[in-house]
Amino acid sequence: MTGPGPIIDRWLLRPLAWLGAALVFAMMALTFVDVVGRYVFNAPVRGSTEATELMLAVIVFAGLPLAAAAREHIRIDILEQVLSERAKRRQAVFGFSFAALVTAFVAWRLALRAAELGRLGDLSSHLGFPLAWLAWFLATACAVTVLVFAGLAWRAARS
Repeated sequence: MTGPGPIIDRWLLRPLAWLGAALVFAMMALTFVDVVGRYVFNAPVRGSTEATELMLAVIVFAGLPLAAAAREHIRIDILEQVLSERAKRRQAVFGFSFAALVTAFVAWRLALRAAELGRLGDLSSHLGFPLAWLAWFLATACAVTVLVFAGLAWRAARS
């Protein structure tokens, strides 16, 4: 069984992979500049800890659909050796469908939180970054993960 499909891969997963890679590089560069500034010039980068935290949240959630598409999410395959091919297919359909439902619930709750943060105008403490934007990204990444799990469930059902 392969991934969720070429459309999801090209238009949703690839940009998330590039975003994650760019942010890992940005975190590395920021940490380097902050450490040099702190210990050599006694002038750390203001807000570097908060920027790192925000970037880390984006990296983790951008990685969710990538891990799902690669089938690298946590799974237990203890029964796989004793199940028939038909039972394995049913188990895969159920597992991917259940994962899609759970992730859809998380996306929904994050979207509600994003709307609330936007209504309240909450900002990060040091950088003044709008937290609603972050929450909307997290909700969107979860929604993409739902699409990936749904695609995997569809492919498992069709195989």
